[in-house]
Amino acid sequence: MGGNFAAIVCQALKRAGEPQPALQLLIYPCVDVASETASMTTYADAFPLSRAMMDWFMGHYLGPADDPADPRLSPIRETDLKGLAPAVVVTAGFDPLVDQGEAYARKLKDAGVPVAYRCYDSLAHGFTAFTGAVGCADVACREIAGLVREGLEGRIA
Repeated sequence: MGGNFAAIVCQALKRAGEPQPALQLLIYPCVDVASETASMTTYADAFPLSRAMMDWFMGHYLGPADDPADPRLSPIRETDLKGLAPAVVVTAGFDPLVDQGEAYARKLKDAGVPVAYRCYDSLAHGFTAFTGAVGCADVACREIAGLVREGLEGRIA
């Protein structure tokens, strides 16, 4: 839920009139706990993040009175994303969350937020933890580090 929290924090800072961080790094973010996207069905049995695991996480994340459509839980539901920090949004191709991350990157870009979006089609959720065992995960993480550098240098459009 790190990407979820990072997006929510940036939005909360904006609402409070506080400065934004230098960059948002959203790696395979869950940004819409209220919707069922196509990838949630397509990759329902993916490893290491399956639909059953997502349901378990959401059952522990959301309280009985919580509204999943509240932007403080589903940051993609925020109507005004203008003025948020530049973002690096990364998704994995075999991931129930791939559609959410791509949609949020597009929504940020449409709001004028500088965004670098990458989808690593051959990888699954959690690939950043597999760099020692999966060569292309290591390559992806090195590329992500480069995108972060570009973002911190103000070179993402």
